[in-house]
Amino acid sequence: MAKENAKVSDIEVAKSVIAHEAVRCFLAQETKGGKPSKPTSCFGGIFWGKAGETWPTSADGAPLLPWLQILCADVKQAYGPFYRPQLIAFYVDPEFFGGEASSKPDKSEFVVRTYQQEDRLKPLERPKELKEHKYVGITWKETLDYPSLSKYYRLFESSVYSALCELKKFNYENKPGTKIGGWTTPVQTDQEYPDAWDLQIDGTPNYSYADSGIAYLSNRGEKWYTRFETC
Repeated sequence: MAKENAKVSDIEVAKSVIAHEAVRCFLAQETKGGKPSKPTSCFGGIFWGKAGETWPTSADGAPLLPWLQILCADVKQAYGPFYRPQLIAFYVDPEFFGGEASSKPDKSEFVVRTYQQEDRLKPLERPKELKEHKYVGITWKETLDYPSLSKYYRLFESSVYSALCELKKFNYENKPGTKIGGWTTPVQTDQEYPDAWDLQIDGTPNYSYADSGIAYLSNRGEKWYTRFETC
């Protein structure tokens, strides 16, 4: 009779268990280049919007920083909230430390604006107060993502778990960074399953929540919800 709560004691079996939980994600890769003449996926810089729109601000009127702009056509075989829109722009108040927020189109610490394929877009006039937050272009690399090893702490024998942690080259790593889909990168709470969040934004060249935080974002109809975690 098999032992109750038996743990995986073979490292190759452990690797197979992790490999079986692979899911697809799109990982942000920084690119080199100057200011573009058309919308792109990027951190910072000048974001795009419709004619007549103004740069979003906080409730106090301070300009928000350009956090992440996603040109959905850059995401090959995009799905979920990235399937139909032309562009999604995320803005955040650099002074925000609330931990979680729901988006608004303006006058908020967290603003998200979604543009459809038929919308004609132009560069928004960037407030002069924004001295930093330079443009950093990004592409989206499709890759397989895996759970964090910490997920298996109680499933694998301690010797197997330790051996996996010490491997210098491991093909089944959880991908850190900014990514669409995939497994979240846990900071303090337990890792959640891939369908819990649509997007993860790690520290960018222009902004990091509380210096070392990660944001998890979920689309909820016309709004986005974000939760930040930090060490």
